[in-house]
Amino acid sequence: MTSVTNTPMNNAATPGELSPSARGCLRLGAGLTLFLVAPAWLGIASLVGASHSIQWPAWYAWVASIVGVVVLARGAMLRRRAREGAQAAIRGWDDVERHHASVELAVATLLASGCYERGVTARYQAARAQRERARAVIASCGALSVPATLSAATSRSVERAVASFPSLMDADAAMMAACEFFDRGPNWRRIWDNEMGVVFEDLTVIETITDSLQWRSRVPMVRTMVASLVEWMDQQRLAVIDISESLDRVAITPAQALERLDAIADEARVRLVELIEAELASDTSMLGRRRYKRWRTGAGEKLRTNETRYIGGYRVAGVTYSYDPARAIRLTANSAGIDLGGSAAHSTARFVAFNAEVYVPPAYLHRYLVWDGMSRYGLSRATYLTSAANIGPYRNEIAF
Repeated sequence: MTSVTNTPMNNAATPGELSPSARGCLRLGAGLTLFLVAPAWLGIASLVGASHSIQWPAWYAWVASIVGVVVLARGAMLRRRAREGAQAAIRGWDDVERHHASVELAVATLLASGCYERGVTARYQAARAQRERARAVIASCGALSVPATLSAATSRSVERAVASFPSLMDADAAMMAACEFFDRGPNWRRIWDNEMGVVFEDLTVIETITDSLQWRSRVPMVRTMVASLVEWMDQQRLAVIDISESLDRVAITPAQALERLDAIADEARVRLVELIEAELASDTSMLGRRRYKRWRTGAGEKLRTNETRYIGGYRVAGVTYSYDPARAIRLTANSAGIDLGGSAAHSTARFVAFNAEVYVPPAYLHRYLVWDGMSRYGLSRATYLTSAANIGPYRNEIAF
């Protein structure tokens, strides 16, 4: 992932773009210029003693003045919106910082312990990067220039910062959960149940894709691979339960339990990719060859944000469960500071950020199987739990 450098809001702009202050100045200048067209016409005509027919401004002069009023009114609305948003952001940020202060000491102890070091460190660094970006925006809120408040970019910047507050709070909750989990505190079992949710959702996604392949493919080798993968996933569900029992018996450490979840998630992706590769390679039709080429090259495919995030639900034995992926200890696309929207849609289903694996639900790989040869995207929207056929008769929630 590319790191983002943030500068104060009054001057922030990506290369080749105007800063909010410059945009605000242009809005103010353009609005005043347009507004003064009709009055200037009247003034000049009076000074030179023009006839009455010439003295009255033409229709296009009045249109220009009206447009100027609209531009200035829009600027006034943006200024009010920016000031109100900045005040609300400052108040909300105070609450976030007050809550975070109690987390820092616990995190320092956690990082020093070396438990699940790479994953915990990446989780913390990702949240810290987002926190610093939000802090820079909030710091600018206290000294917004008048031109900056006339730009819509200022309001959008503040709104993005405020939108990040819940994920930062979730990151703090995840860090405190990690501390309690590694210390086997009173709520460690509930925290572990939440960690299992990410892997179980991975398996639910893959199960849905294998169902699709089983229906679509008539190639014996592919159908055998599908059956093998389904059997393996059933074994892994049991393996996760075995890990839970080992934790209960204190036969393994919490860090080892998380590492075993990583191993299951990694192998699940490898097996799914091999299956999709075999299915696409087996289709020798013209469209099949184009699909296979698209799979091998990526063809400029990009991830949409809604494809990168876990939905917080999975299905086991016909029963649907929910959990909170944003509060998972393991680094996922739902973690604070992680934004994979617009990233390349790798056919490996593997992503790395902050020197650690970032887990993304592999549902987007389905697009390569259903591409019709014309549209850029296939139907890769994750419907593995929203379809009535996939929802079990009961729904259990993991309180967190």
